[in-house]
Amino acid sequence: MLTQSNNSLGALTISRQIIDQIVEHAFESVEGKLWLANYKGAVSDVLVKIGGFDAIAEKKVEMHDDKLYVKLYVISRLGESIAENCGIVMQRIARDVTEMLELPLDNIEIAVTGTVSKNKNIVKRDLTLDLREMLNNRTISL
Repeated sequence: MLTQSNNSLGALTISRQIIDQIVEHAFESVEGKLWLANYKGAVSDVLVKIGGFDAIAEKKVEMHDDKLYVKLYVISRLGESIAENCGIVMQRIARDVTEMLELPLDNIEIAVTGTVSKNKNIVKRDLTLDLREMLNNRTISL
């Protein structure tokens, strides 16, 4: 259980699996451009060749002062706009969390741990983008 809210009608429980489904839904729009990964950016060659990045994906989902905090680790395709694709994912997650679940949002961070070339080689990267900063810089809007 991630969070629970009580009202006169009963209790509403939101589990981590619901957030995982929202994240999965958000990545559908950047399919083939951005994949979930682990914090090290390490992926076996077999997983890269079959496209099974999600099998090793790590997501950090926590509640901070009754607000949702999400941190994702991703790998990007070489030549794709990292900021644009991460912005799309963050926008979709933020919209779904705030509109569908009506949860207040603390922040969404995406750490890019690597880039994948056409011949499936992974080069490590260390780049972190967060929703608050992108909104403040007006790079994206909700």
